[in-house]
Order: sequence, then C-alpha cells, then structure tokens
Amino acid sequence: MHISTLGEKTGHGRELGVVYASVEGVNDESFDVCIVELIEKAHKLGAKALVGLQLVQSQFQWNQRTSLLATALAGIE
Repeated sequence: MHISTLGEKTGHGRELGVVYASVEGVNDESFDVCIVELIEKAHKLGAKALVGLQLVQSQFQWNQRTSLLATALAGIE
C-alpha cells in the first residue's frame, strides 16, 4: 500500500472515498494496529494508495483512542 501526501497525487488515481479506523490507546502499538485496520478497509474498496493521511490521538482520561483518516485511491502504480 502506497501512502503519501495530497501533493503527490497524480491525475492517474481515481478517488474511491474516505477510509477511517479507530482503536483504543495512544501509543506506538495502537498506531500500528490502526494503520493495519485502515489499510485493510482501503484494500476492500480496491485501493492501491492512500493520500492525505490524518492522525488524531484523543487522550481523554476515560477514552484514549488513536484514529486515522485518509482518501483511498485506485489506479496508482
């Protein structure tokens, strides 16, 4: 899975939509689990790349979460 910034997007990619994943925790392990979940969701849409990856880590005492959001693209080599 290719992950890049929006500035790297070429005219060859077709946007499939936005993918979102969220898991408990705000550490390296939770980020790793979240990125795997995000990539799995993108693959189910037929994506070959993710652009505009955004990370949100909520550190409320009672609900610590790591969330990722990105645009899934098809047709990127």
